[in-house]
Amino acid sequence: RCCCPRASSRSGPSSIAPPFSVRGRRLSAAHGRSDSMGGMMCPMDSKHVDNNNDGEMRIPSNVTDAAPSRQSQEAEKPPPPKEWLLVEANGCDAELMVLASIQAFCPNALRRYLQRRAQVTGFRCFEYEPHDDGGFRISVPSHAMSIETELKDAWKPLLEEHGVSETSVVLVKIIGVSALAKVEAGDGDKSKLRIVKLVEVEDD
Repeated sequence: RCCCPRASSRSGPSSIAPPFSVRGRRLSAAHGRSDSMGGMMCPMDSKHVDNNNDGEMRIPSNVTDAAPSRQSQEAEKPPPPKEWLLVEANGCDAELMVLASIQAFCPNALRRYLQRRAQVTGFRCFEYEPHDDGGFRISVPSHAMSIETELKDAWKPLLEEHGVSETSVVLVKIIGVSALAKVEAGDGDKSKLRIVKLVEVEDD
């Protein structure tokens, strides 16, 4: 039966309710139906929305097409690496190197890079230049960034201080900054790369 309260029996203009009352609980006779009709649909009888006592609108549990919960989405995420291991920069995926470098040196620009990458087709958002020794130089024009494996001999003492091999170090250059950074992989898996800044250097 309708959960709406019955309309007042008083006559006169003051007793006539508008099409919907302030609380959305009563209908007027102008809709062609009497409030006494038990089959009249009540506005609060919606089967799609649950209005609980605190006023929050909730989707009922029996709606099968509801969006997945945050808990289920978090459960699908892979576990974080147990450890980060140094890996040789040579042979690492260029796209992952770019993403890891942006994340390390200008994380606020990562979203812009991903949006740009999603909009372009047929070419990459960076330029890759291989070296004869297996090294490389990557340029990202949109972010004025470069990543290269060629290091100066003057920087080798700095690497020894940090206890890293030059094969696991790249030179990252961005506006106003030139720094040596080590390349690490989660649990040794090169599909999970990260770049860690070591020290800033002078480079012409």
